[in-house]
Amino acid sequence: MPHRVLIPAAILAGPAVAQTTAGPPALPAEALITVTAPATPGRVLSPGVGLRGEALLDRQPRSIADALRGLPGVSIRPNSRGESVVRVRGAEERQTQVFLDGAPLSVPWDGRIDLGLVPAGLIGRLTVRKGAGAIEYGANAVAGVLDLHSRDEGIVGQAQAGSLGLVNLSAAGVVPLGSTRLTLAAAHQAQGAVPVARLSALPLFQADSDRRTNSDLAATSLFAGLGGTAGTLAWRASVLHIDARRGIAPESDGNPAIAAPRFWRYPDWTLTQAQLALELPLGDAKARATLWRQWFGQTIDAYRDVSYSSLRSREDNDDDTLGGRLTLTHGLGPVQLRWSLSGQIADHQQAETAFPPGTVPAPLRFRQTVVSGGVEADVPLGGGSALTLGAGYDQSANPRTGDKPAQPVTGAATFSAALRTTPAAGLALTLSAGRRNRFPSARELFGEALGRFLANPGLRPERAWLADAELQWQTGPLTLTLNPFWQRGEGTIGQRVVRLLNASLRQRFNQAATTSYGVDAAVQLKLARRLTLELTGTALDASAAGQPLVQRPAHELMAAIDWAPRAAFDVRAELRHVGPSRDLAPDGRLVRLSPGTELNLRGRLPVAHLGKAPLALTAALDNALNGLITPQFGLPLPGRTVRFGVIVGG
Repeated sequence: MPHRVLIPAAILAGPAVAQTTAGPPALPAEALITVTAPATPGRVLSPGVGLRGEALLDRQPRSIADALRGLPGVSIRPNSRGESVVRVRGAEERQTQVFLDGAPLSVPWDGRIDLGLVPAGLIGRLTVRKGAGAIEYGANAVAGVLDLHSRDEGIVGQAQAGSLGLVNLSAAGVVPLGSTRLTLAAAHQAQGAVPVARLSALPLFQADSDRRTNSDLAATSLFAGLGGTAGTLAWRASVLHIDARRGIAPESDGNPAIAAPRFWRYPDWTLTQAQLALELPLGDAKARATLWRQWFGQTIDAYRDVSYSSLRSREDNDDDTLGGRLTLTHGLGPVQLRWSLSGQIADHQQAETAFPPGTVPAPLRFRQTVVSGGVEADVPLGGGSALTLGAGYDQSANPRTGDKPAQPVTGAATFSAALRTTPAAGLALTLSAGRRNRFPSARELFGEALGRFLANPGLRPERAWLADAELQWQTGPLTLTLNPFWQRGEGTIGQRVVRLLNASLRQRFNQAATTSYGVDAAVQLKLARRLTLELTGTALDASAAGQPLVQRPAHELMAAIDWAPRAAFDVRAELRHVGPSRDLAPDGRLVRLSPGTELNLRGRLPVAHLGKAPLALTAALDNALNGLITPQFGLPLPGRTVRFGVIVGG
């Protein structure tokens, strides 16, 4: 099997599942309609990168967060709540939107989703779009988009066990049922605690030398999808359910004398998302629709100290979201037009209980609506060149604001242009630019996080101006991608420390204009027929008013060797380096976060066949050298983790 590890999104975003780059078979109709912004002839998309098939298996990810590590321009870091969130080119947590089979997966109240709880076994491929993405993505995708696609062929199951009670179980398969196709997936991941890389980096609230305090996790996921055709109508319905509980490791430098650290646990975290995708040809035109309904609930227990024995307060959250998107594509002479309209209504109910006395108050109710509409035009230029122009308008309203002041309706225009040309054989150049908008999530406007944040209902929307140049060159065994980028943010939402009644509270605020620029790069070189060298990296400079933006490493680099001598046999070694950055200390000072390096090893050895499906043994060693990487103040990444298991199919 030809072996591609890292795939430029210009290849991956199209309807392809094979590992080859020439003439891959098309997906069936029920899979095509789940792509949020599909690559079509003549359409120019912003730069991107992705993974599929063998590349996902080789990395042995437990979750989507694991699968994304090492992609150029893409970072995965746990925040202070322990959530694994995606950041594109150092952007803020909520500036990258996440979609599953065409529907937004982020919880609207918070504007993000914990990708550490989304199982990797469910996914057949993923794409990360960077810069000014397609109009279909709607508002809030100001830095990039993560597009996840559920498995569309084959059957695969795996089981792993490892350090400190680690368990990873998953199975997914696609079964033809006459004219329909059924997709089923289930996963369970658990760990008694996260291992410690360096005890000296945890000066506070650390009782054991080998395991991080209050860092246990248990999560179970179920997915089902059914798709087919009815005449010329293609359809697919699916539902995802995740049920989890976890502890949140306290900040090791959260001195109670300066700022109260989080002694939190999530005893209940559930997400259910149902969606329906439709595609209907209308003569020379085509209509596509996606409808989604999301239910989310979580309970946060806050304790008085690190013993986790005495409750201080509890926050109960319930969310109900309904949304949809309609896209109509048709020709107008040589130009292809694509009209898109999307809308979402998100209701949030929240109750905070203090202990004692433990009396549950009346819940506060919040509602946020977001509507986006626009049009894109694909213009052929001849000579192997194409141009895509886009324009639209985004609007947000908060008709229910709980106990906080009423909010005005806000809106802003969005526009973009992308040009692709092929100046020589094997060489492609894409230039793109545009402006995108993000509205503050309701939590940013009104949330107080059990007394940790000072609310700021006066937050304004963010606007980002983006520009990219992506150069792709392929010759013989070498593939090179260079992507310099520039971004200017207006009103980007950051955090500051406010002293109030002898307490240090965090508060979100609109920063002065921010500027980010840098370059993403990826090199793939076939050293031999089954041996591939992969080099990826990002260099970044991000600042506001002359001060560095926090939690933006100056560079992130990865070198990987992948050896696949035969089918289902693979050995992979990754060396990942994260450069220095700055962060905000509890007292409001800017502190330096030191650089760090980790070595990850993967192995897959075929031992038998179950029918036609290969059975292989797997082994993974994460952070083999126990390197210390600290993405934010007081919260280092895990130390060495060992996993062994088996995998069937692929």
